Amino acid sequence: MAEHHAGLTDAALMKTADLIFDEDGTPLSNQFDDVYFSKGHGPDETRYVFVDQNNLAERWSQLEAGTHFCIAETGFGTGLNFLVAWRTFLEHAPSDARLTFISCEKYPLLPADLAQSHEQWPQFADLSEPLRQQYPPAVAGYHSLSFDRVRLLLMQDDAASAYTGLSARVDAWFLDGFAPSKNPDMWQPDLFRQMARLSHRGTSFATFTAARLVRDGLQGAGFSFKKVPGFGRKRHMLSGAFNGLCGPLLPNAFPSAALANPVPNQKRRIAIIGAGIAGVTTAIELQKRDYQVTLFDRQPAAALGGSGNEQGAVYAKLSAQPTAANRFYAQALILAQRQLADLPDTVPHDACGLVQLAQSDKDQARQAALDAEGFIPPELAHVASAETLRTLTGITQPHSGLWFPDGGWVSPRALVRYLIDTHQIRCQFNTTVTRLQYDQSGWTLTSAEGDAFQADQVVLSSAFETTAFEQTGHLPLNPIAGQITRLTATEQHRALKAVICTDRYVMPVRDDVLTIGSTFRVKSTDDQLYAQDHEENLTNLSIRVPNLVGRDDTIIGGRAAVRCNSPDYLPLVGAISDETELRDTYQVPLQKNRTRHLPPIGHLPGLWVNVAHGSKGLCTAPLCAQLLASMISGEPYPMPADLVDALNPNRFLVRQLIREQRKKT
Repeated sequence: MAEHHAGLTDAALMKTADLIFDEDGTPLSNQFDDVYFSKGHGPDETRYVFVDQNNLAERWSQLEAGTHFCIAETGFGTGLNFLVAWRTFLEHAPSDARLTFISCEKYPLLPADLAQSHEQWPQFADLSEPLRQQYPPAVAGYHSLSFDRVRLLLMQDDAASAYTGLSARVDAWFLDGFAPSKNPDMWQPDLFRQMARLSHRGTSFATFTAARLVRDGLQGAGFSFKKVPGFGRKRHMLSGAFNGLCGPLLPNAFPSAALANPVPNQKRRIAIIGAGIAGVTTAIELQKRDYQVTLFDRQPAAALGGSGNEQGAVYAKLSAQPTAANRFYAQALILAQRQLADLPDTVPHDACGLVQLAQSDKDQARQAALDAEGFIPPELAHVASAETLRTLTGITQPHSGLWFPDGGWVSPRALVRYLIDTHQIRCQFNTTVTRLQYDQSGWTLTSAEGDAFQADQVVLSSAFETTAFEQTGHLPLNPIAGQITRLTATEQHRALKAVICTDRYVMPVRDDVLTIGSTFRVKSTDDQLYAQDHEENLTNLSIRVPNLVGRDDTIIGGRAAVRCNSPDYLPLVGAISDETELRDTYQVPLQKNRTRHLPPIGHLPGLWVNVAHGSKGLCTAPLCAQLLASMISGEPYPMPADLVDALNPNRFLVRQLIREQRKKT
């Protein structure tokens, strides 16, 4: 379990690497006056220092089928160590084993510099090209990159801060980065403490340096080591293993024992209730980890609820400050946009760009602050003038706006069904699960149709209907009904080239239809179509985007559906604690801020939720699915501890218990 992560360093303002290339193409850091790797011998050095001294080829060849292995590195740089480890893993590990390679980088390379560095190693072109395609923009935080059974978790932050937020179990360490004499800030006690927290007996390490600072730090953190000959002209390097610290470990109680990370569950049969975007993406991530998944849905087919529209925006509303919510949405958006760009033509979509229009002076000030603060880099989103937006969107805009160059739209219904078919997900439709019961043999799902199904674990991705179950009835999920309007396309409509979002949205024409939406009826489960909702959509859009729609446009239909959100507008992802146990055991300690003196709260065995994505499911579902699958399987979490805490399904009950005491005092 991770410890508290107070926040990102340097106010989350990322600085990219300042480097030059010498005459033979070797990159040199101006910031640290040091090379990224040995001239002409980079891959050989990596194999000798990190792969061989951690004995990885032999260890991987002896892995049991389906095993997961985790490497953690300090200093991603050009990604060379990752490429060499990736290749070695593919050559020696079982075909169904999985590798997570975790790395951090305070000064990420620009994409052009990364590509120039990779030119030196044509033997890795089949790996380096996919890496560059997924390489994230310079946004501080965690970035999860997936390459079949190999995953890269790239943390753009300094090493100690990044690893403080990590939830993982590391099997081997690559202590790289610039030399201690060049970069002493990295080689500090905080880093070695995090190494001890994340290691287990037998975790190995290797590092190119034998400096006294490093030896003392490793020894103090519980690592044994030996000096071995260095690579090339380097006299010595270190390798060794974690032996465990003497005395009791500090309690793992982030952020409090009442919001503890769940214990992984390796039982393989998992029932997922809800065949929308959240349920399907969760099923995919679990199948990658060799779980046996069945999707249940009361509808006769997938994506007939909140995920059933023909067009949906891949979009997040970002702000200037690196709050937990903003960092979560930025990370989720980067992943979702990457997946949007990779979709085949058989799934209707278009990464055409998206604008969030400023509707007031206050909106303009907020967007200007986003540009000025620098947390969000311009390649992810930047302010564009009304004149620029006219060119980008194809229509006259009355205001400036925040332009997302890689944003766009996708058909949620087509996407969900494509994912089910592609990943061969087993589905049980026309099944309304009404009751969940647990005993020692697992979970029994009882349906309204009178059938009973058995599962080892259950994931609830059934939006507001999640509260219908006894175990989750206390969750504060708010249903929201909304209606879209479809118009016969005109020449004016066809000029629209990008998605426009205000308090309404409008999509580029598809199949001679212009789609606008959506009304927003809080705490309503009414999915009927209403003429007044069409009128509301048209009126509001015509105010925000004049001259695009008018009274003479022909309404040819619409669609109404019900989504759900939470009181803080963030999803609920994770394990569920028993409401009565949490209240009885933790109310007084929460009120007195003494939860660290208690053991972590338990969870209902094998019961998980992934809900409350609201209208942003196309953005948030992929990342939340990765998080939930990592929790269940015990793999490294794809986001830092404070963001995991922000999504914890039990957070509202904990807040309620604290507020109840405040009312009495």
